[in-house]
Amino acid sequence: MKKAYFLFISVVLTLLMQSCLHEKNTTFDLPAAERVDQSVADYTTLLESSEGGWMLHYYAGRNYSYGGYTLLLKFKNGHVTAMGDVLDPEEKATSEYEVVKDQGPMLSFNVYNKVIHPLAAPWLGNPEGIQGDYEFAILRATTDSIVLRGRKWKNEMVLTRLPKDTNWDEYMMGIITVKDGMSVSTYNFIQGNDTLAQGSIDPDTRRITVTLGQTKWDMPYCTNATGIVLRQPITIGGKQYQNLTWNETERALTEGELKVAQYTPSNHKKIDFWVGEWQLKTSLRKRITLTLERATAPNTLKGYLLYDKVSYELQLTYDPINGRIELPGQPVIDPTYKYPAGIVMVPASQKDSKLFGEGKGSMYFTWNEDMSRADAEDSGQISGYTVDSFLGVAYGEDLSPLLNPKGGYVYAFTLPNIEYIKKLK
Repeated sequence: MKKAYFLFISVVLTLLMQSCLHEKNTTFDLPAAERVDQSVADYTTLLESSEGGWMLHYYAGRNYSYGGYTLLLKFKNGHVTAMGDVLDPEEKATSEYEVVKDQGPMLSFNVYNKVIHPLAAPWLGNPEGIQGDYEFAILRATTDSIVLRGRKWKNEMVLTRLPKDTNWDEYMMGIITVKDGMSVSTYNFIQGNDTLAQGSIDPDTRRITVTLGQTKWDMPYCTNATGIVLRQPITIGGKQYQNLTWNETERALTEGELKVAQYTPSNHKKIDFWVGEWQLKTSLRKRITLTLERATAPNTLKGYLLYDKVSYELQLTYDPINGRIELPGQPVIDPTYKYPAGIVMVPASQKDSKLFGEGKGSMYFTWNEDMSRADAEDSGQISGYTVDSFLGVAYGEDLSPLLNPKGGYVYAFTLPNIEYIKKLK
């Protein structure tokens, strides 16, 4: 009898164990998938619940190595409308979006948007562009904020709910005003009455760089309607600073006791300073002049290079942040009509006996107050080499470089080892 009883109990326990295992699979496997489906629906509802939209502080580059951008996003009926300080801050673009299942819920801008996707687009010669994302894992959320992580480059960023009455056009105009005011990249960092250091806030790279005590801060920032927001707080004397407000009157950013005040270094010159006739110093023993005048496009100059009594027209760019000018490689019209397809002024390295292609490399001219001249320096665009020269390569009817009897290029002019330009008038 006991044996029969124990046999009965054993069978019952076995059946109960199988039932429990089956119930465990039902509880933890199927509901897990259902929970992901539910989170996708919940995040979609949350995104579309903000009548004023959301602000995204967007950071590009592996390990936040590029700059920060401010995007305004509004989600409705499977579409997103976007504005941002990416290309044209006044442009508004609408496209489709989805919250999809991946390893968890993911926000995907799966159709091209003229505001969002340029941040993830490749450039000519740079297939990774600025290393931006258009798909984002959703890590966590509250009613007013959603934490995202870029799918490819892994940068974390936060969507913040905007007030219902936010006027996007006014907000973007505020960003434009702040950017226009921050037209010089050099700043004094002042806490109370003490000037701690000099650093840079560069609106081109959208990065702040300063060494305070033993700590070097180099990070991206985003611009908002009243100032800038650092990706992470900087700590000075035990106090943290992250949200800096722009004061147009003082030309400074402030937060609490910290003032980051603009100053103009002596080598910063306005564009009109560069207008006039300059002597171009190279390693050649000949007189070469460069006459500059304002061009029609903003921050551009037209140059006339006088070389062996022939005047070649060039284009230069003015850098308003650093107050210097840039001379790039470029095609040049042949005023002598000697070369059927014209001339290409190609950057070169005399030191390394290297000739670079058009569109690769350039030189800056920066004012040297002590020497009363503008010193030439490589812009650093070509890794591992220094551009120190320009060569005017002549082209023939077949659109190929002309060759001399020895097989070398034919040059309309050569500018080897450029040192500086000195003003004549």
